[in-house]
Amino acid sequence: MTSTNRTLIWLLGAALLIATFYYFADILSYILLAWVFSMLGRPLMIFFQKRVRIGRFRAGPTTAALLTIVTFYGILVGLLFLFVPTIVAQARNLSTVDYQALGEKLKIPFANLDAQMHQLGLLSTDQSLATKTQEMLSTWFRPALVGSFVGGFVGVAGNILVTFISVTFIMFFFLQENHLFLNILNSFVPNEQEPKVRHAVQESSSVLTSYFGGLLNQLVVFSVIVAALLWILGIDNALLIGAFGGIFNIVPYVGPILGMIFGVFITLSSHLDAEFAVLMPMLLKVLVAFGITQTIDNNFTGPMILSKSVQAHPLEIFIVTLVAAKLGGVIGMVIGIPVYTVLRVVARIFFGQFKVVQRLTEGLIEEEPEPQKVEVILTKEKKSK
Repeated sequence: MTSTNRTLIWLLGAALLIATFYYFADILSYILLAWVFSMLGRPLMIFFQKRVRIGRFRAGPTTAALLTIVTFYGILVGLLFLFVPTIVAQARNLSTVDYQALGEKLKIPFANLDAQMHQLGLLSTDQSLATKTQEMLSTWFRPALVGSFVGGFVGVAGNILVTFISVTFIMFFFLQENHLFLNILNSFVPNEQEPKVRHAVQESSSVLTSYFGGLLNQLVVFSVIVAALLWILGIDNALLIGAFGGIFNIVPYVGPILGMIFGVFITLSSHLDAEFAVLMPMLLKVLVAFGITQTIDNNFTGPMILSKSVQAHPLEIFIVTLVAAKLGGVIGMVIGIPVYTVLRVVARIFFGQFKVVQRLTEGLIEEEPEPQKVEVILTKEKKSK
């Protein structure tokens, strides 16, 4: 069989595999999420296995995996208990606001804006910016809409619960058996391709661990800077705004704007009874805090993560983000960069003979596996079986 025919067969096989994965996208997403979380939990696994001792008892893989999962959920529950009460209090404030009185109060400061918007034809003669704001707020936060939102949330709660249970169950076995994910992949490829698969998984694991570790550092740094600036400027709920600002910042390009809007919204909902002259400086402080933090993130934290983990040109990342947003919306924007990075690793290892692949992966650091080590590992696994 010629090299061209072999390559064609590989391409057809890859296309068939992609079509199968697309059909079983939900199940595949559970497996991939579990694999990513198992990689993030690997340091905890090592820590628990080395440090947890009760007399002669030492934590084995099963105990360490359980402790790692409990740690993950403990962090999640802690964050919920830290921020949910504040969010609920803001929602309660919004549900008790007299929006008609608020509209009347906004008429005076909005008078100049009204005149300009009437001249531009953006408002009719019987409308004002204050009344439009009143209508918008009452439409967004009316009790019926809140009830509809709660009903919709209850409707998708079942899917969320299935996702959590499935990912947790699969992650437990990935943590317990370090090479389980690799063994699953090897069952779909010929024996002679197993070293390449092993190399791809090892390099992808290294790249993803570096990327998500850097992303977590970026999130923490962004949140701390925003919260510190807001606290210094005397803004309430600084920790809440900073935490959610960091979380929103994970979404490329759009996230910082969403974080800024969230900060303005929380500040506005906390001081709806304040005079306009008092409220505007608060909102400006929020915008200034996010602006300073975003400048630091764009020039220092963000480029550091991209240069160390993604190793791709900024224009390339921008195009990938647009494509991911087109395919998967906000979720696609979040996972687009790590998925693209893994695809680059796989393409370099399996299709490195193509010029386009060489150009797209020239920034990746190539670390070819040593054949002797691969043979030793394979021999040990066969003997253990």
